Amino acid sequence: MKNLTEHLSQYALYHRDQRNIKTHYIGIPLIIVAIFSLLSLPLVSLAGIMLTPALLLFIATALFYFRLDLRFGLVMLLFSGSCFAL
Repeated sequence: MKNLTEHLSQYALYHRDQRNIKTHYIGIPLIIVAIFSLLSLPLVSLAGIMLTPALLLFIATALFYFRLDLRFGLVMLLFSGSCFAL
């Protein structure tokens, strides 16, 4: 598995244009909110806990980011948690 530096280096190769960078600040959060919204159904109750595909995706991505880097994982947890809450 690639480490955080490798992922960010590859990302930086394709995202140098200022227009591209600026649109990502708006577009990426909107995409994440849309994905969580679309995956919010169906609801499945497991031992009294309501599970959705959105929640499973949220947990999986949080684990992925924490595996890359603890601080980055915390930042992404706050960001994706905010998107998930919407």
